[in-house]
Amino acid sequence: MSTLSYAQVDSLAISQDTTSIRKSIIADSLVSAENNLETTVVYSAEDSTIMDVDGETIYLYGNGSVDYGDISLKADFIQISWGKSEVFAHGMPDSTKLVGEKVKGKPIFTQGADSYNTDTIRYNFTSRKAIIKGIVTQEGEGIIQGEKVKKDPKDNLYLVNAKYSTCDLAEPHFHIAAKKIKLVNKRSIISGPFNLVLAGIPLPIGFPFGFFPVPKKKEIGTSGFIMGSYGEEPNSRGYYFRDFGYYHAFNEYIGAKVLAQIYSKGSFGLGVQSQYTKKYKYSGNVNVQFTINKPTDELSLSETSRDFNVSWSHSPQNKRPDRSFSASVNLVSNGFSQNNVRLDAVDQYTSNTFGSSIQYSKDFGKLIRTSAALRINQNVSTKVLNGSSTYSLAVSQFNPFVPEKKQIGKWYESFRVGVSVNGGYTVSNQSSSRSTSYNEYNIAGVSNEPITTEEERRKLELEQLLSLTGLTDEERLVYQEELEALDNPVIEGLSNILNNGVFNTSYNVPISLPNIKIAKYINLTPSISYKGDFFTKELDYQFVNPGIGPQVVSLNDGRTVTVQGIDGYDSLSYSYDDLQNLTVLTDANGGGVVVIDTLNKPSFGQSYSFGTSLNTRVYGTYRFNGNGRMQAIRHTVSPSMSVSYTPNTDGQYAYKTIIRQDSVGTITEKYLPRFVNSTASTGSASANLSFGISNQLEAKMRSKSDTAQNEFEKVSLLDNFSINSSYNLMADEDLGEFALSNINLSANSSLFKGLIRLNMGGTIDPYKYVTDDLISSNLAGTRIPTFKWVKDNENPGLDVGDYLSSYNMSVNTTLNPKTFNKDKKSGKETDENVDPARAAMEKFVKANPMAYVDFSVPWSLTVAYTLNYSKQGLADARVTQALSFRGDFSLTQKWKFTYSTGWDFVYKAVTLTNVGMMRELHCWDMSFNWTPISGNTSRASNYSFDLRVRSSLLSDLKISRRRQYYDRGGF
Repeated sequence: MSTLSYAQVDSLAISQDTTSIRKSIIADSLVSAENNLETTVVYSAEDSTIMDVDGETIYLYGNGSVDYGDISLKADFIQISWGKSEVFAHGMPDSTKLVGEKVKGKPIFTQGADSYNTDTIRYNFTSRKAIIKGIVTQEGEGIIQGEKVKKDPKDNLYLVNAKYSTCDLAEPHFHIAAKKIKLVNKRSIISGPFNLVLAGIPLPIGFPFGFFPVPKKKEIGTSGFIMGSYGEEPNSRGYYFRDFGYYHAFNEYIGAKVLAQIYSKGSFGLGVQSQYTKKYKYSGNVNVQFTINKPTDELSLSETSRDFNVSWSHSPQNKRPDRSFSASVNLVSNGFSQNNVRLDAVDQYTSNTFGSSIQYSKDFGKLIRTSAALRINQNVSTKVLNGSSTYSLAVSQFNPFVPEKKQIGKWYESFRVGVSVNGGYTVSNQSSSRSTSYNEYNIAGVSNEPITTEEERRKLELEQLLSLTGLTDEERLVYQEELEALDNPVIEGLSNILNNGVFNTSYNVPISLPNIKIAKYINLTPSISYKGDFFTKELDYQFVNPGIGPQVVSLNDGRTVTVQGIDGYDSLSYSYDDLQNLTVLTDANGGGVVVIDTLNKPSFGQSYSFGTSLNTRVYGTYRFNGNGRMQAIRHTVSPSMSVSYTPNTDGQYAYKTIIRQDSVGTITEKYLPRFVNSTASTGSASANLSFGISNQLEAKMRSKSDTAQNEFEKVSLLDNFSINSSYNLMADEDLGEFALSNINLSANSSLFKGLIRLNMGGTIDPYKYVTDDLISSNLAGTRIPTFKWVKDNENPGLDVGDYLSSYNMSVNTTLNPKTFNKDKKSGKETDENVDPARAAMEKFVKANPMAYVDFSVPWSLTVAYTLNYSKQGLADARVTQALSFRGDFSLTQKWKFTYSTGWDFVYKAVTLTNVGMMRELHCWDMSFNWTPISGNTSRASNYSFDLRVRSSLLSDLKISRRRQYYDRGGF
């Protein structure tokens, strides 16, 4: 191997016969001061190198190579013209190939990280221009082919008769065909008029221009136009062209796109989507949408609606910080979900609740923790909006008598005390409950504005209208919205909504006393707690038993409630006058009415309690004799018990109030809560004894294989079986208090190494129920403080309700070839190794199993059985029982069938059934989904057909057909 410069031509190390072909490799270099070459041109050839000195040309044959700076050219024939500073290359005939292309060693031109496969290329080192024929190059996820190409000094490519595709075959399954395409500085692709070609067949799908970004690996994206998608919404907004717009990458941390949508029937919309990230700090996205939906025809019952959706998600990415800020905001107008639902998003039909939250927390050292949060829950179906702003300040329990680093020794040194303060402002636009009565007593007043007689009549009319079969979807929607507005009235006006808000603050001082060991195995933990609350609103109760004649009660806001007793009146009825004064008509002997008023005044409440808890753990083992696999069974019993005492707090958190009076004058009293949004409902002293027991059952098994790493293995037979309840030793039966609470049972187990999961739970109600003679709507009856096992000699066969008030059971299993793979990897990824994006994607895939399939798994089957039973008192039992199946199977490596169905044992009918077929077409995915059976007519008989490019770059390039129940035509 030798080297040479242009100024020293006579020293060329070549043979005398320049036409001979040598099997050696010759590497030379050219440096010319007369030409404008910036660096050395290095060339070599495997077969021969021929120099024409007079013509200033070098010919390279057989695996020729030319390197100039960051430029490299390889081909079976290369011609270097150093006088012109030009290189020309093409392939050579290949006589060994009998079929296919009979050319070998086609030019491969490489510049930096970019590579171009060509038929021929002519490149000028000085001007950095090139003429190329038959180019193939990859930019991002796309592959570009062109018959003739020009390259300018700025590395822009101008292609004639070009193809652009994400299919990597020489003849792609699909491509975008354009007369002219320009590749702009390796960052974006601009085309003139183009159309889609599928399997060599031009389709009438195209646009007058195209813009395709070429994202780099380290970039969030490249700025450019977004093509969008088009189609039709049958019998709705008409033909559409949506999700088109412009994306701008401000830098590698922030990007945003503006998207628009237009419909043939006049509706349109605009949206802005942005995402941001800062590595190891935070990431998030913002989405704002605004749409104007116009009525589809002149006879439509609906009006033009202006809908919006604002969403914001922000999450920290640093681990174990002393401060944290996160947000999940999703605010929508009431009609957004209904008016802007996509036909391919079936879950949006049933999505009517949206939640938003913003949270901030800050720790000061190891003891003090603070946090603040803003939450909003929205139901677009009922138009109910609940919001709250909360704060908390907590001091972790510490020992004031012992330095932090000193080891605890004496008993009093385990003393602990802490403080927590939390509160906030809650507001709701919900006017009241529309129930005309509670189970235990009739109510009326500001806090419960019952439905009026006129509204009752309108409700019946709406229910009758909705039962008609000839309604259009629009008419049905209007009637449903009016019915929901009657059932869930909302407060109008911001000032009225704010007046409905409540501010409260509560503080708690927990004190942990020293632990005491009893007989080495029993832990005794005493405790003391002091609690206080502050509210800005207080409830006031007044019992009214009108007899025959009216009684008037004045409310705090100046309105009045008139209770009119009528002899033999069979129901409650309510009506309002023009001043919103309420009139209640009731039976003169119907038990009376509790009028509830809301007082706007600061109120305080406080309580304290004493308690102690006991817990231990007991083991029992039974060993088997012999050489069987099962060697022993171990039973673990964990009993626990706690006692708490709360002194009488009458008037602090609840008032003793008369709630009903029968015809002979017997009254019934009950503690009713004093504060709005307060959960406390008792004021009498209580001494609660809570008790429970949990059990685990395990087996010690001999390993099946003699070569196993461990001779024995532990197998869980019963993961948990627990029973718990409590007993109030100071319950006052005269006030309707119940000493023994419901007995709760729960059990769960994992059988056959997790192959089958079993969960069960139940509730036992120990008290009797009797028929409510005063309130006929109370079908469950009245619960009385008498145990069901106490015999009634006067009425031995009287129905007092069942012991079992609720029961639930679920059994499920998932089967696939991996289930039976004994070489499964054990353990789970640690938090440090989990990719947040991957974890979020896996969570979404699990939540949408019918939207994704794993072609690497030949088949899968998930079977689930669920049973739910509930019975309150004397009311009829409600039972749901269903068996569901979901899975998929592959006929070939590329064909996948999916299914989802089930059987409802109560209604004796097939549940929602979906059948799907998927085909992997190299660079395309084809899918067909059909819902033949559904309990909802808006989903029954739906089908969808999709043909979609697999590349995310051209994800909008798709052929789609979707059929709804109102679209009765064919494909």
